[in-house]
Amino acid sequence: MDFQSNQRFEITTRGEESLRQRFAGFHWENLFLFVAFLLMCGVFAVLSPAFLTIDNILNVLRQSSIVFFLASGQTLALLSAGIDLSQGSIVSLVSVVTADIMMRGHGVFAGILGGMITGTLCGLFTGLWVGKARLNPFIATLGMNYIAAGIALLYTGGDAIFGLPPDCLKVLGWIGEGYFLNFPVPVLFGAINLGILYLFLNHTRLGRHIFSIGGSEEAAIVSGINISRVKIWVYTLSGLLASMGGVILSARCISGQPILGGGSLLLESLGAVVIGGTSLFGGEGGIVRTLLGVMIMSFGVNGLNLLATSTYMQDMIVGGIIIFSVWIGILRRREG
Repeated sequence: MDFQSNQRFEITTRGEESLRQRFAGFHWENLFLFVAFLLMCGVFAVLSPAFLTIDNILNVLRQSSIVFFLASGQTLALLSAGIDLSQGSIVSLVSVVTADIMMRGHGVFAGILGGMITGTLCGLFTGLWVGKARLNPFIATLGMNYIAAGIALLYTGGDAIFGLPPDCLKVLGWIGEGYFLNFPVPVLFGAINLGILYLFLNHTRLGRHIFSIGGSEEAAIVSGINISRVKIWVYTLSGLLASMGGVILSARCISGQPILGGGSLLLESLGAVVIGGTSLFGGEGGIVRTLLGVMIMSFGVNGLNLLATSTYMQDMIVGGIIIFSVWIGILRRREG
């Protein structure tokens, strides 16, 4: 090989290495999910003229912001190779505690703070069982699910809390249904949550430790990571995020509901994370994928509603998408 050929070869090699480094942190799955989301929206836009209207889009974003908060906490749990089944009941408990504090005349901010502290303490309690006592996350969070649900019902005697003070209703109405700079307030809260969690998972030591534990707990122990402390943080943060979702949902209901987090709320958060591609085995995924999963599920259900699709058929479609997403994740894990 002559000098000029060798020089061209070195330049080409350096260019390829530079290109690989530039895209080393790029996840092609995110692009695939985004393209799938756009294609889905395109189909619904053709089939239903009301789909791409501003009012419909803002309404879906407002509703999906609550699921996104729960899905964010679920993302942390799944990334650490765990799961959080207590989110729905935490939402219910936060709702009644928040409303009760307001009814006692302590004000809206004391009510919101009290509710969020309650939900966070539930997450901390779960985290201690998972991190310190080494209890399986499925069992620990399932137990907390029943405990929080029981406390919420016992706290109120099974009755909803209505008739909140007028000054509280004004603030709650703004949180649940208000606008700031023409954007729904819950959507702005969700955007702030997205930015904070993205920085947390990708640019903090604790965030990297969560990925490490999910990837290989044995390797994380060898690396000197405090497994117990990280897991305690994971479920505490999940409880906090569920509390935020509970406050926004309570604000939309303008009341305290002891069964507010019942029904499909937990399954929606878990399904959105799975559809977004976060692995059930831990160590792979992220908050951007979760956002895309929430968008795909929320706008998909909205589009089916606009097409007057049966609720039963919607459940079948969402279930099929979840199964397909998990199967793709398993295949990708095997190839890796």
